[in-house]
Amino acid sequence: MLPIVSGREMKEIDRMAIEEWGIAGLVLMENAGRAVVDALEKELGEVKKQRFLVVCGKGNNGGDGFVITRHLLNRGAEVNCFILGKIDELKGDARTNAQILINNGYEIIEVSTLEDFFRLLALTSRASVVIDAIFGTGLSSPPQGIFAKAIQLINESGNYVVSVDIPSGIDADTGGVLEPAIRADLTVTMGVPKYGLLLYPGRAYAGKLIVADIGIPYQLLKERTKTFLIDEEFVRQNLPRRPADGHKGSFGSCLLLCGSRGYSGACVLAGMAAVRSGAGLIHLGYPKGISQVIESCAIEPVKHPLPETDSETLSPAALPFILELLSKVDSIAIGPGISTHPETKKLLLELLPRLEKPTVIDADGLNNLAGAIEILKEVKAPLILTPHPGELSRLISKNPAEINANRITVAREFALNHKCVLVLKGAPTVIATPDGQVFVNPTGNSGLASGGTGDVLTGLLAGLIAQGASPINAALIGTFLHGLAGDIGAEELTGYSLAAGDLLNYIPKALAKILLAQ
Repeated sequence: MLPIVSGREMKEIDRMAIEEWGIAGLVLMENAGRAVVDALEKELGEVKKQRFLVVCGKGNNGGDGFVITRHLLNRGAEVNCFILGKIDELKGDARTNAQILINNGYEIIEVSTLEDFFRLLALTSRASVVIDAIFGTGLSSPPQGIFAKAIQLINESGNYVVSVDIPSGIDADTGGVLEPAIRADLTVTMGVPKYGLLLYPGRAYAGKLIVADIGIPYQLLKERTKTFLIDEEFVRQNLPRRPADGHKGSFGSCLLLCGSRGYSGACVLAGMAAVRSGAGLIHLGYPKGISQVIESCAIEPVKHPLPETDSETLSPAALPFILELLSKVDSIAIGPGISTHPETKKLLLELLPRLEKPTVIDADGLNNLAGAIEILKEVKAPLILTPHPGELSRLISKNPAEINANRITVAREFALNHKCVLVLKGAPTVIATPDGQVFVNPTGNSGLASGGTGDVLTGLLAGLIAQGASPINAALIGTFLHGLAGDIGAEELTGYSLAAGDLLNYIPKALAKILLAQ
């Protein structure tokens, strides 16, 4: 899996590459500039057929811009290069690369007055491609003055826009937008992706993302981060094996406790997703009052109508039956559609300390933990919690907006503090582990933002664990498959029309895509 980093981590990696590994900063800058031009030729064809405008800041991102300018010129392109400031203000490697252009008789146009800005405006209208080399990953406050004007001009130009490393105005650590911010068509990022390129809203500003190898050793990148991007190769290699002579006992069994009056669909979706995961035998435990619906909609799972409350939710009287079922299964999932009825909450809190099999807690299973989160310390079983930001906000002292603004940090802290695997659903979904690792899922789309899709994920996770996947691997594989099923479904049905029930038919297609790619 590809490491991903914050802006601060990337700064430290650059420092170590230069000071401890002995890789000259000029070499890294040269590699970065060449990589951008190579990416341009891959995306646009011969660069000599384009007119380029390169807009540089005064830091190392601007230095990359000067290298890009030189390589474009070497390949026969027409290029105008601007610096937002004075050449005399440049330092270090950026100054060196600017001087190389000047030594060859090339004019870098300084922009520090209104008159200079009008020259930039005029040349922007002539360009076909604008390259944003203004700020990079070091920005921590909104652009102002000439920088803000230049960003607005680039966005309004209608040209194809390429950002170097990260669109100027995007926070590399959080994906937050420090307005104004560049809206790029293509971003070429150096070494590894930055958080801000994968987290919304920054992800929407980056356009197509290309990761450029600029010579930073992979070992250094891997050592300096505990955050990774899930990829198809990992999923393919870690899917539970299916021996040709296997039988249903070979592929495990799981129990899903779910459903209540009005929420029988959650039980059906979770159960059928567990079936689609490949698990050998699925047990559904639900209030007996919804039996007729479950019996008619879920054919393959074994049904267990359980004692219920007057409101047709699971009752504490179901506990001995559940404990008996637990002795027969390899994993358990609790929560889809069970309600927050006080008696059902009582059942959950009595059950949790008795669990020993890997357990997935979702939906109302999580909502019932509000105000009782400390009970997780009493749970012996490995846990996966799968909240969306609203559900997580009920467990911690942060509102959904705060959680979304710091998805990686919040998920990491929760998993560390509560010694569980946390699947924080959303765009993108992030998975945090008890040892502090975080994984970002690249699959999924807005079609998954509808009722019931989380129930499908819960069933997938329980089914994968039943087949022998570790809770961590089940979370990574299941989340990737769930999103990929959504992506395949959205291609056929659009994001508007994709429904949770559709995912059950696209999970097999997602698995086929991964397996047939071998």
